[in-house]
Amino acid sequence: MSNLLRSPRHLSLILSSALFGAIAPINAYSATNMLIWPIDPALGANDNATELWLENKGSTAATMQIRVLGWKQVAGEENYRSQQDVVASPPIVNIGAGKKQLIRLIRQSPTPAGQEQAFRILIDEVPAAEHSAGSQAGVSLLMRYSLPLFVYGDGVNFQRNAAEPVHLSQSQLSWKITTNNGHPAIEVTNRGAVHARLSKVSINGRTIADGLLGYVLAGSYRTWALPTGVTHGETLKAEVNSDSKVWQSGPAQ
Repeated sequence: MSNLLRSPRHLSLILSSALFGAIAPINAYSATNMLIWPIDPALGANDNATELWLENKGSTAATMQIRVLGWKQVAGEENYRSQQDVVASPPIVNIGAGKKQLIRLIRQSPTPAGQEQAFRILIDEVPAAEHSAGSQAGVSLLMRYSLPLFVYGDGVNFQRNAAEPVHLSQSQLSWKITTNNGHPAIEVTNRGAVHARLSKVSINGRTIADGLLGYVLAGSYRTWALPTGVTHGETLKAEVNSDSKVWQSGPAQ
């Protein structure tokens, strides 16, 4: 979860509480193995819609609800809201075992020139009636899948299928060690016009994230808790979007 659209890629989303880290499983029944692609959809300035595919690799039919939420970062934390600028069609689908379903992500409002807008696609598995009717609260599990969606206005240099669909100058990023609820945390600020996807992050040579740490949206900052024992930092290294050049920086002064 760079996370902008390149060549179609598949992500096998096996039911697991580890999926997408911040999105936890919620109560209901599930026996589904869902394949979703692309995992990095985007809408360029001239795009009215783009495609999202769901394929049921399980042995039973699955009903899925698809929603698109507005995504911002407020006071260093994720913030989601209902919106109608981009919608999913159809919003609810029943996918038979071994079948796949096309979902269209449709832009309904123009994106301001020079801006990148961020959204989160939530794909919820709806429990089968025979399980939900007889299940006791807290017994069943329903999985939620979450994908980023970035939408562009005129003037943003977005290149579909490029190795680096959008470029963010590393000079637009800064970081510092801070505290969050009394615990050490890293705060990363993005002063650029497009998002920063941070992965393979280390501080002073100590690994903070082997894979994806998360996103810092355009004009925002984001905080993450640090592992025990990391209370200061002199050098941060990270991969940003799909730029092959590693971001290496000291803390902001």
